[in-house]
Amino acid sequence: MERVSGPDLVGRRAELAALEACLPGRGRLVIIDGDAGVGKTRLVQTFAEHAATTSTVLAGGCVQFEADIPYAPFAEALPELFSGTAGLDRASEYRRVADTLAARPTVLVLEDLHWADASTRDLLRYLHRVLADAPVLLIVTCRTDEFAADHPVARLLAELARSPRSDRIHLGPLDRPGVTALARGVLGADPPAELVDTLVARAEGNPFFTEELLAAGEDVPRNVREIVTTRLARLSPEAQQLARLAAVAGRTVSHDLLVGLAGEVPGPGLRELVDHGQLVIVEPDSYSFRHALIQEALYRDLLPGERRRAHAAVAACLTAHPELATRSSAAGVAAELAHHWDAAGDAARALAASVQAASSAVEGLAPAEAHAHYERSLRRWPEVTAPAEVAGVELDELLERAAEAASLAGHNQRAVELTQQRLAGLADGERRALAFEQLSYQARSAGNWALARSAAAETVRLLPADSPALVRVESWRMGLDMLASRHVAAVRHAERLLPAVSADPMAMNRALTVLGTSRTMLGHVDQGLEHLHRHREFALSSGNPRFVGVSYVNLSESLIWADRQEEALRVARAGLAEASGYGFDIYLLPILGNAVRALAELHRWDEAVDAAEDPDDPAADPFNWIFVDLPRTDVLLKRGDHAAAADLLKRIGAVLDGQDDVQYGTELAHLRARLAAEERRWDDARAAVDDGLSAALGAQDMWLTARLVATGVQVEADSATHPGARERAEELLAAGLEHRRRLEADWAVALPRSRRALALATAERTRLDAMPDPEAWSFPTDVDRHLGAYARFRRAEALLLARGSRTAAAEALAEATTTADALGAAPLAELARALAGRARLTMPAAPSPAASPDLGLTAREAEIFTMLGRGLTNAEIAQELFISAKTASVHVSNILRKLGVRSRIQAAALAHRREQS
Repeated sequence: MERVSGPDLVGRRAELAALEACLPGRGRLVIIDGDAGVGKTRLVQTFAEHAATTSTVLAGGCVQFEADIPYAPFAEALPELFSGTAGLDRASEYRRVADTLAARPTVLVLEDLHWADASTRDLLRYLHRVLADAPVLLIVTCRTDEFAADHPVARLLAELARSPRSDRIHLGPLDRPGVTALARGVLGADPPAELVDTLVARAEGNPFFTEELLAAGEDVPRNVREIVTTRLARLSPEAQQLARLAAVAGRTVSHDLLVGLAGEVPGPGLRELVDHGQLVIVEPDSYSFRHALIQEALYRDLLPGERRRAHAAVAACLTAHPELATRSSAAGVAAELAHHWDAAGDAARALAASVQAASSAVEGLAPAEAHAHYERSLRRWPEVTAPAEVAGVELDELLERAAEAASLAGHNQRAVELTQQRLAGLADGERRALAFEQLSYQARSAGNWALARSAAAETVRLLPADSPALVRVESWRMGLDMLASRHVAAVRHAERLLPAVSADPMAMNRALTVLGTSRTMLGHVDQGLEHLHRHREFALSSGNPRFVGVSYVNLSESLIWADRQEEALRVARAGLAEASGYGFDIYLLPILGNAVRALAELHRWDEAVDAAEDPDDPAADPFNWIFVDLPRTDVLLKRGDHAAAADLLKRIGAVLDGQDDVQYGTELAHLRARLAAEERRWDDARAAVDDGLSAALGAQDMWLTARLVATGVQVEADSATHPGARERAEELLAAGLEHRRRLEADWAVALPRSRRALALATAERTRLDAMPDPEAWSFPTDVDRHLGAYARFRRAEALLLARGSRTAAAEALAEATTTADALGAAPLAELARALAGRARLTMPAAPSPAASPDLGLTAREAEIFTMLGRGLTNAEIAQELFISAKTASVHVSNILRKLGVRSRIQAAALAHRREQS
């Protein structure tokens, strides 16, 4: 037998020791990444042999099938839990998976995570959270050359890597001694120096390439595909054909499937493939390519016709013998058949298999995979004669299912397109009316308010007055009132409808949501939260992904507006974890946005910026990013990062401008006004305030108006020399107070944040008086440290202008600068120090690199600071940390500001000095 691999693991002693140090697990996760062929699988297999003496070792790999086979690696590792025919009920079965793993010391290896389907990513996230105290070690391998920083897997790894229970092992290329040792193991003797030179130059330390070059002998191919095909050409025609068929089947293929593909019992050809190291025997009765690159290269070398015929052969064999599929569950078999029939070009069989695969994915609460299968079935539909008969479903129902899957997967713009396609073929009647209701919901979720309203009106027009569906439709119109910040109308609508909704779960879901959210926004917090907690119990007991997702969105957001940010953060994080169990991708970003907002209001700004990278598979609809971008922009403005804030505002504006979105449109106006004021663009600031107030004053939400009024009056106070500033400030304040009076006369109560904003506006107005009033700045600010520091700065300013106590002014300024420095609120700290300088008051020194041993950097910033010392670019930092280049840029900007240096070169020099000291 020709030796292809060395008998020993070479050059990975430290990495192997790091893995062994993680036993017995205790909820740890190890991420092993590196380029293809660098030795990740070999490292894990060697470790698994050691670990098997004390732990149960389970392993599975992801499949390169368009990421549409749910739970692929888990089904391979735990086939007894994933072999049912009804799919996987995430809410309960996730816990069964966790309980199975936790029952004994276990090592679970998930290979090739770069190909992970959405459901696999969700389950991995869930297991890492719930197995915190269990004797379980999770190991995942992935290729760093397979995806960009904004890939879903990259975002998942970024999230997991931030956990204190996670470790990361990056496998780089072997050095020259490592290459020499590897060659010695393959050849059985010391390699000549000139051979090592060739190996180092051609394989660049990649173990797989090195082994393949050694096996190729004197024929030195130019790339890996040529390496594989050159070696394969030495084998018999029978072995070559078997290898190609196996490559089409996938990385692993059962013996019986190879028999079916070959048409007879494989003879010497199979033995050749094993003896020459192309295939390795996998228990109990299968073969696997020694490296994924071999399978990929063989597959890509097939001609189009050969590829189609091979896929047809695999599909036919699996149709006759589904037990031979790589994943034996109903969902796995259907997904494999859909993939192979589609690649074979058999439109009819691809259509039938895709519909079945989609149905199985829906049953398993895997909307992203269901969406992919439905899209394939719709693509194949026009190519098939009598498609409804073949698919077992009419086109209208297929479109309805596809739209629902797209919506749950977070692709509501695509759901809108699919529903509009449905409507084009539907005659007037109840089914058409309900299609308009679905269109309204999908349009709102995609950020299209005009279409949402018109579709809702069309639903009511088409439904007869005695239709049982009218209750559900009315509940959606009530929801539109809430989403449009017409909270008084929404509550009254909900109270009228509540007695009639008990028989309709969707209507009950909406009624409880509206009563809870709108009552909270109207200041009746206890009543509102009582309804929202009741809604969460209802949602969880129903198991409906939409109900559960809505519950976490609205409860966490309402807790924020009620100034209960710690609780809001707990709820949001629980919601992100539950998303793994329920498959409501559509709600991931809104829930994440609430987590970011809670972190921002808790003044945990670094975490807020980092948390924005958490979503595993963000929705395709740009609208959903506003939930994350709005609070993140607020943090950037307070930090003084105007360029990054402007970039986000441009992205938000591209989504919201022209959409008449009261809640988020007014927040966008508020942030635009703040940025314009910081840049002394006074006319732009005033225009933004006016634009926001034109919507806010017509809504029934005191907070939206109060926030804009405070911003508008501050703009006038900052631009005091502008003609009419005092009069405009007084008009704005009067409008805000009148709006409060009108709503309080209509049952509302001002939330504490609304009272703070109006108190801020009142205090800002006094800055335009001939003699400012220091006491105007004494309003309560306990829950908002940044606002408290700003109020103390303005109080000190008023004291100095009014010839008041210089001691009191100095104390207020000192408190303001200390808080601003601690928060990283550079603009406020600069304002306070500038005032102290003009008044000749002594202030605390600004933070400097010498002020503290840790330089005042967060753990993530300290990590990036070290990378700056290594000369890494933002893109390289992003790749190494699995974050986006934009986030890396934000971190670098914060580091430069905290260090008091002007460039990354200076920061790198400082990093070198600290390393040498």
